[in-house]
Amino acid sequence: MADGVEAELKVAVDAAGASRLARLSTLPGLGVAAKGDKRLVSTYFDTPDLALRAKGISLRLRRSGRSGEQTVKFSGSFSLGLAERPEFNVPHAGRVPDLTRLPDEAAAELGKLVDGRPLVPLFSMRVTRRRWEIVTPGGDRVEMALDRGTATAGSRRADIREVEFELLSGDRRALFEVARPALAGVAFHFSTQAKSDLGYALLEGEIGAAEPTTAIDAKLDDDMSVEMALQLVLRSCAAQISANVAALRVGDDPEGAHQLRVGLRRLRTALKIFAPVIAPGAAEPLAAEAQRLATDVAATRDMDVLIDELVAPLDGGDDMAALIALLEKRRKAARAHLASVLADRATGNFLIDLLAFTEARGWLSMDDVGQSVDLAAPVTPFAERLVARLRRKVEKLGRDPEALSPDERHELRKRFKRLRYAYDFFDPLMPKSVRRKMLPRVKAAQNVLGVLNDIHMAHLLLDDLHAVGPKAGAVERAIGYCLGWHSARAKAIWERRSDDLSLD
Repeated sequence: MADGVEAELKVAVDAAGASRLARLSTLPGLGVAAKGDKRLVSTYFDTPDLALRAKGISLRLRRSGRSGEQTVKFSGSFSLGLAERPEFNVPHAGRVPDLTRLPDEAAAELGKLVDGRPLVPLFSMRVTRRRWEIVTPGGDRVEMALDRGTATAGSRRADIREVEFELLSGDRRALFEVARPALAGVAFHFSTQAKSDLGYALLEGEIGAAEPTTAIDAKLDDDMSVEMALQLVLRSCAAQISANVAALRVGDDPEGAHQLRVGLRRLRTALKIFAPVIAPGAAEPLAAEAQRLATDVAATRDMDVLIDELVAPLDGGDDMAALIALLEKRRKAARAHLASVLADRATGNFLIDLLAFTEARGWLSMDDVGQSVDLAAPVTPFAERLVARLRRKVEKLGRDPEALSPDERHELRKRFKRLRYAYDFFDPLMPKSVRRKMLPRVKAAQNVLGVLNDIHMAHLLLDDLHAVGPKAGAVERAIGYCLGWHSARAKAIWERRSDDLSLD
């Protein structure tokens, strides 16, 4: 995009995905025109003390053939792959930046930050960019660019395989309309940083494989509307889900499956608690896909918990070793199945649809006049009413824990979980007394019920396990030992901690 606000969607792909995208020629229902390849060499500059970096500004010189361009990008919004930030481009074939070539306002701002200090080259990017211009049925124009190359900072290097969908004209919802079919069948995750961020991370030696990620704080405050809070909560959920999908594609750290499962649960909870201000039926496809994916994740997560937390810690000698060997085969199969699920088209569509719903206000109704009033209302009263209602539901079912059936205990656990996530979402809006007293009690109760549920799941999984061969007897003995040990443990936990299930 020329001088103005750049709007683009950025995703990272693997080598196989990049090769597949490089052959793109048509997309169903969209006009596709190939624009050829360019070899780009970009060098990024900053002051020795990284004054531009501190303000979220990037300054680069880019060469393509004999032509050159100077670009400055100012701080803007960057939300899980979707970037909107002011950008200025001017022709410049020199080897060092010339701030006087920029528009007066941009030059003045940079001049103040630089304050006479030298601008030094820090890192470079060499990529081959393949471009397409794509036109939607509504006339929106999007440029799709596939970058393949290398980032270099001193002796450090990192591969670049990135796809950018940049809005040339029209509604930014077109970015998702184009990305969904373009990325069909390609394993990807949303970029969480600009190329300049990659370069700075490389410079500082912070580049590594994707790792499991816990929930990101939604950072709500009293001045926000219900709609602003809804969007920030959904962004938090989407960030956790996308990051852990990426982590599981490159590794098998059990924490990845755990955090992906948590992220999916948080999303489903968010869609439920904000349902009063979401257009009827608008969130149902997302909730259904989150449930589908969560079921596949659960198979791996349950095996991780069973092996690592419930079986392996027990001292059962050779019998236990035989059981663990059998369970490891099942865990391997579950992980292989999950890997195929995370790489398939349905998961990619879900990620794009989630981001589109979040960033393009997919909750809006076309015919509910009162929705605008509800969305514009202050968030704090909404949060207080919601948390109070969820708490009443917990208190009603948990009034007499000893009388609960196994199914009712499971339902109580789910109610505590929804209350816990609601507290997490709205934590900055809650009174200090609630944050200090109530949240720890909810977490403690959820932990008790969670352990009991894990033990119940172990019984189901082990009861369904039938060994054959010479070690069948050892496996059966180990199963009996595990079930007996954990049955006694569950009874002791329930007797000792049942009082913690009351919020009175």
